[in-house]
Amino acid sequence: MDYDRTDIAASYDKARALTPEAQRLWLDLLSAATDGNAVSLVIDLGCGTGRFSELLAEHFGARVIGIEPSRKMLGEARRKPQTGNIVYEQGTGEAIPLAYAGADLVFISNVFHHFTDPAAVARECIRVLRPGGRVCIRNGTRENDFPQRHFFPALERLIESELPARDEVRSIFAAAGFAVSAHRIVTQIIASDWSSFVEKSALRADSFLARLSDDEFDAGMAALRSHGDEIDRNDSVIEEIDWFVFAKRV
Repeated sequence: MDYDRTDIAASYDKARALTPEAQRLWLDLLSAATDGNAVSLVIDLGCGTGRFSELLAEHFGARVIGIEPSRKMLGEARRKPQTGNIVYEQGTGEAIPLAYAGADLVFISNVFHHFTDPAAVARECIRVLRPGGRVCIRNGTRENDFPQRHFFPALERLIESELPARDEVRSIFAAAGFAVSAHRIVTQIIASDWSSFVEKSALRADSFLARLSDDEFDAGMAALRSHGDEIDRNDSVIEEIDWFVFAKRV
């Protein structure tokens, strides 16, 4: 998807804001993935508006290079006050605009399904990582359960055609020379209550929701709102997402 042809960048951070619980969850998983070892350089591949870049820089006390193809997304990232050692570069995962960087970690969040050539991305990760370095991927897969699937039926055609299967992700990185270090299905809190989830969804800053017709989107939003009458609106809203860790062989 070409984000520069949309207005998603302007509302992305609000629509996709991480709850405090989700932040702690992902930082704990990152610590486990790196075995507590020192991390000095992180590549945030497909960094978008940089919502993870700051967390990565602060958590690891590391230099972070955010790589993103969208000019609008990079514009939002660069407008944020930077407290860590973070730089942003325009580029793609298939051709990372860095010489061999000796990176300790490549972090890929919810962009795997946007890659035009995932195998090339895996080879680029091998190139820029030091021996023993890790690739950490958090991404939806076809097998995941997430709330939107139950309210926007038209999403199924996009899920089946564009989201990867779990075995596909593992196979691509294994073929590039990585060892599978870890894989788990993570349940994360995406909204503190139902009203917050409806508000976030209404911003339509999800690339799949943005591609539905207006009628399909409006029907889904109506279903979301009416569902609030059937549940405890104060309950947090959760979704499944896959977490993969691959290690470059020493």
